[in-house]
Amino acid sequence: MTPTIELTLYLDDVLQEYAVAELSDLDFDTFLQEEDCLKAYVPASKWNDVKREQVEQWMAVHAPEGQMEERVVEPENWNRKWEEAIQPIVVGPFLIKPTWADVPPEAADKILLEIDPKMSFGTGYHESTRLALRFLPETVREGDRVLDAGTGTGILAIAAIKLGAGSALAFDIDEWAQENAVENFYLNGVAGRITFREGGMEVVPEEGFDLILANIQLNVLLEMVPDFAKKLRPGGRLVLAGLLREQREPMLEGAAAHGFELVREDTEGQWWACVLVAGGER
Repeated sequence: MTPTIELTLYLDDVLQEYAVAELSDLDFDTFLQEEDCLKAYVPASKWNDVKREQVEQWMAVHAPEGQMEERVVEPENWNRKWEEAIQPIVVGPFLIKPTWADVPPEAADKILLEIDPKMSFGTGYHESTRLALRFLPETVREGDRVLDAGTGTGILAIAAIKLGAGSALAFDIDEWAQENAVENFYLNGVAGRITFREGGMEVVPEEGFDLILANIQLNVLLEMVPDFAKKLRPGGRLVLAGLLREQREPMLEGAAAHGFELVREDTEGQWWACVLVAGGER
């Protein structure tokens, strides 16, 4: 495993949301928001002087008084960092917790999602993941065939199965995702119902899915919408997250061009997410 670059940007809460969107375009795939700073992580192999200059330019424009720190994090340090930071959290009907934390007594009746994150996005601590999870109880139907695009930790696929979906196919281009997601599938007792494939949409020849889940950033989602339209059955549902509020219109316009109709939407902080239906059927 290669080392990871940890970038710390000292920004207020509002600017942190915009920085996440900017850094996502530069291959950063994991974020930890703290009170006065944003920590962002990218494999060292994907970090270079050109990207560093882009971040510095963004900071100069949007946060001229802010500071940026960079350091190398060796792979073995990552789990300890998360163990110190991540505690159980309730999101809708779900309790999300790492294996090292106990179930709080007041959350004993929740659907347990046991997620041990490494370098994959999707711990439940980011607004976009929470938005997607809150949609699922009203969106997942018994026996659904689910496609989880950019699965990260696998949390959305796991949640869908625990709500009654029949099977899920999860894929991600992130080199960390396979180990992390598959481990989480086993932790939650759903490994026999979720298949993981490393790569992009090219590793999914199947069609006729009932539900697609995608918590990714805008440019990637817009590129994938035509494929989503082909992969879903008529009337199938598409949950999109990873989008800022101001990205609502371009996302909806891109989706409408391929026959998708908005049926549900929600926001948290600066983030927006939605449920769309293919072919206008409900």
